[in-house]
Amino acid sequence: MTYRLSSGASAPSKPHSFSSISAIALEAGLVRHPLVSPTDQVLILRTIDETGSAPVGDVMAALEPHDDPVGAIVTLLEAGLITVHLSRGVFDEHARLSRTIPLPPDQDPDPAAPAGAVPPKGPISDGVAVPIAHDEPVRLDVVGAASTPPAGLKSVPGSPLFPAIHVGAGEARRAFASCEDLARPGVYLLMSDTRAYVGMGSVVGRRVASGTQPIEDVDTIITITDIHDGMDDADAAVLERILHMRVGAAREVRVINGTPAGAPVTPERYRELNVMAALACDALARDGHLFVNLSPRLALAGPRAEKGQLTPPRPFNTVPEGEVMELAFGRKFMALAARRADDDWLLLAGSDIRRETVVSANASASYLRAAWLHSGILELSESGESYVLTRDLAFRSAGAAMHFVVGSKGQGRGGWRPIDPDGESGAAGPVLAAA
Repeated sequence: MTYRLSSGASAPSKPHSFSSISAIALEAGLVRHPLVSPTDQVLILRTIDETGSAPVGDVMAALEPHDDPVGAIVTLLEAGLITVHLSRGVFDEHARLSRTIPLPPDQDPDPAAPAGAVPPKGPISDGVAVPIAHDEPVRLDVVGAASTPPAGLKSVPGSPLFPAIHVGAGEARRAFASCEDLARPGVYLLMSDTRAYVGMGSVVGRRVASGTQPIEDVDTIITITDIHDGMDDADAAVLERILHMRVGAAREVRVINGTPAGAPVTPERYRELNVMAALACDALARDGHLFVNLSPRLALAGPRAEKGQLTPPRPFNTVPEGEVMELAFGRKFMALAARRADDDWLLLAGSDIRRETVVSANASASYLRAAWLHSGILELSESGESYVLTRDLAFRSAGAAMHFVVGSKGQGRGGWRPIDPDGESGAAGPVLAAA
């Protein structure tokens, strides 16, 4: 059983799960939480015990007509009573649930224990469960990822970031501020039927609850944080720009705020944040909030570049439209651009791009280097001293193109020089031929 919407808008009858990742209190062996009644707890555990494990979808069916069956399941995960085995690294209806401490076949967990008692959570040594403090956070990781491999094998670590997603109705805005799991850096989407606002906050729950964003008729609010609180403010700024790009490219709703600045980021960190964004987009598509009109592959992959910058491929022997200009920088680097209008500059494939940016450069210069290395629009040169552009890219001004090329705030159009029509400038000839 799934809950899926046909568009990005929320449905009035669709329950919104909004649960915390903090420890859940146990009293007399029962979870004390508004989403889980004693009957719900017994139903979940009985469904799991029938075969030793059960898919999330089967447990949801057993709980029907519960208003929020996934919320009830997650509550037991947070309480440490059950464990999730993720399917393909994603929490969905195929993920399998099992008891944290498996029951021995045809035996009670402890014949001497009173009825309803729950065995302690912890690793097993010689058949004895070693208790762990109950306020230890529950990690929704792939089971076995932390185990020690046998001799001859090694564990390859995956991405360190994993999205924790909270969804609420527009009228639940203030509840985000009281969510303990959102007192950390993250990004958020405020959505109406046709529009979306993408933002970030150092304390994202409080930022959502402030209600100062310029969008009306918000009916769905989405937050994305790292489940292990592994992001800082710069990471959240990068994730905000990635998500802004992905929502805009999907064209299911109109993003009403401009492109965020992002933050200086290494290519390695960009890759980790983009993987996290991909998992979040896939989860939102599965739950019917966004990206529902894209194929699963596109929802995961995202676009190669932000809207309007990546131009159609140009045959290598075709001269671009407009006045071709050259920019020499460093001791031996060269970039070419075609000025099609004062607000339309085409940075040409084959141009050199300085590898490093200066401290005073805008954050976008570093961000775009990392993003376009990730998507293959930039490649390392043979000498390793610069990057090389593999596709023509559109910029709105000469200064913006120069800023990206040299990695610092330039002199606007001042550094670009027309190529001598008689070929006397010489330096740009080979580069233009290769562009």
